[in-house]
Amino acid sequence: MLVKIQDDLSVKKVRCPYKLLYTSLIINAMLVVALLMTPESTTKIVHIFQRDTIKVDPMPLTDSAITAELVALGCVLPNVALAQFKLETGHFRSAICRENFNIAGIKTSRSKYVVGKNRDHCVYRCYRDCLKDYVRIQNRYLKNIDGKYAAPGKYVERLSQVR
Repeated sequence: MLVKIQDDLSVKKVRCPYKLLYTSLIINAMLVVALLMTPESTTKIVHIFQRDTIKVDPMPLTDSAITAELVALGCVLPNVALAQFKLETGHFRSAICRENFNIAGIKTSRSKYVVGKNRDHCVYRCYRDCLKDYVRIQNRYLKNIDGKYAAPGKYVERLSQVR
């Protein structure tokens, strides 16, 4: 059974299906011939993605810049935090650090600074937002950092050895 879709999107049974079938076959054949005759260089499939872009002044990933920002944010132990960041990111070279602007290796946070998740880690708009979130977390959980919130045991001891 063949049906025809009307302009008002209603469906109507077709009495003479062969006429409609032949017309449909001819149109499809013409489209295939036109497609085959078109040079490949002029046929392109283009995907356009539009994103909202916010320009943020980049913070350099240097010891002095990070330490200065941590001190300005009121970090309790900025040198320990810097050592932790180096340990978590392989001295700021990891893909998670670069892609997610996550220099602290934060996996879970419910703060206003987190804009998403990637590779099971929080994504931030900029490195400063990650530092703000870190200081917020540090102020809340510093006394329990070893064993409860850090994956390996003796985490504070390992942090003190990073240079």
